[in-house]
Amino acid sequence: MQNIQGLSIIIPSLNEKDNLIKLIDHIKNIHLEKYEIIVVEGGNDSQIRKNFKKYREVKIFNNDKGRAKQLNKGSKMAKYNWLYFLHSDCIPPKNFKEIIYKSMIDKNQASCFKLRFKPTNFFLSLSARATKYNNIFCRGGDQSLLIHKNLFFLCGGFDENYNVCEDINLINKIYMKGKFKIMDAYIITDSRRFSKNGTLKLLIHFGVIHLLHYLKFSPKTLYRYYNLFIK
Repeated sequence: MQNIQGLSIIIPSLNEKDNLIKLIDHIKNIHLEKYEIIVVEGGNDSQIRKNFKKYREVKIFNNDKGRAKQLNKGSKMAKYNWLYFLHSDCIPPKNFKEIIYKSMIDKNQASCFKLRFKPTNFFLSLSARATKYNNIFCRGGDQSLLIHKNLFFLCGGFDENYNVCEDINLINKIYMKGKFKIMDAYIITDSRRFSKNGTLKLLIHFGVIHLLHYLKFSPKTLYRYYNLFIK
C-alpha cells in the first residue's frame, strides 16, 4: 500500500486499565502501518503507564477529567493529521485497516462506524440498527470518529463546556461545515451500563438528552439532566 497516511488514535480514559489492555491488544493485532495510540487519562495514570511502557506506539498523557478536555488534549499531542477518536470500551472491526485507509482521502469528510452492542437485546439491536443512517440523530460517540485535523479545528474541536453530548455537539458542526460518511462495518461497544440501569429507561433518557441538545439547551442543563437520571 503506497503513500500511507499516519493515524493518531486518541482514547480518553478514567481508570479504564482493563478495557485499555483489551483494546490496545486488539489494535496492535490489526497491524496498521503508520500510527500512534494516545491515551489521555483523567484519573490515576500510574497503572496505565506501568502496563503500556513496553509499547512504543502508545503515548500516555494525564489531563483534567472531562472527555472533551481529554480528547482536545489528545488532538494537540497528535503527530499525524488524521485523528481517530475511540472510546476505551469499544472494539473496532477486524477489517478496520482496509476501511479506515479508504476513508482517509477527503480532508473535508469525517466518518464513523455503524454500531453493535455486546451483549445485546431487542431494544439495543433496534437502537443500533438506526446507526446505519446518515443523520445527526443517529450519531453517538461510541461509533468512534475519524476526522482530519483541518476539519476538526475548523469546527473548533470539542466544546469543553459540555460534560455530556460533547461528541454530538462536534458532529453537528461537522454536518454543517463538512461531509459525513458512515463506514460499512460495525464497531462493538460494551452494553454494561444498559444492563445495570435498564435498557429502555436508559435509551429514553439518552434520547431526551439528544433532543435537549437539538433544542439548544445549555451544556449545564444537559449535565444536570444526566446527573439526575443517568449517572
